[in-house]
Amino acid sequence: MNLGIEGRTALVVGASKGIGQEIARELKAEGCKVFTISRTGKTDFNMDLMSQEATDLLAHAMSLTPPEIIVHVVGGSQGLTETLLPSTDWARVWRLNLGIAHDINRHFIPVMQRNKWGRIIHISSNAQRVGSGYGPYTSAKAALDGYVKQVSREFSKDGVIITAVAPGIIYTPGRYYASLDQKQKEEYFAKYLPIQRFGSAEEVAKVVAFLASDHAAYMAGSIVQVDAGAR
Repeated sequence: MNLGIEGRTALVVGASKGIGQEIARELKAEGCKVFTISRTGKTDFNMDLMSQEATDLLAHAMSLTPPEIIVHVVGGSQGLTETLLPSTDWARVWRLNLGIAHDINRHFIPVMQRNKWGRIIHISSNAQRVGSGYGPYTSAKAALDGYVKQVSREFSKDGVIITAVAPGIIYTPGRYYASLDQKQKEEYFAKYLPIQRFGSAEEVAKVVAFLASDHAAYMAGSIVQVDAGAR
């Protein structure tokens, strides 16, 4: 299938490894000119985006080549697992999972509006659907889903299609689920994953590439589950 994005400029935020790295690779394979950013790693920009000043600096750096496709992969719990932490700690997790994306979007959506074409894809999670994960993280992802639903309504008429992908457990070397032995995996699959395997970064990247394409023009506000029907 021709996705119709050859020659488009894309920005992948959080592209040093795993899902983000695979998304960058997939978009390049589709002919996009891809810029990547991470805190560390072999990416075009190495920046910590936890401050608004940093996202402003990124926007300035890309002002001559504004992205037509933005994929927000950055996210996580920041190691904050306790529910009764101060709201300032929760705010750090919200900043990582939603605030950074919004501050980047606010710079480039007006350009997309003028050009009558744009794609913004957020990597969400299935944690808030299945009731797993920690309070700060799952609430931040729930807020992200609400953001995608509401903000897409405002800009879809201008050809700016904002969506999200909600992965389940994706096999990632070095992460917790990759360390499970065969018996632990079988127990987990029996309880949570009828498909009997973990997902791959490549499978997520293929969905993201489709959402970045012309074929996703009627998918504004969609949150696509890529979790094999996890329960």
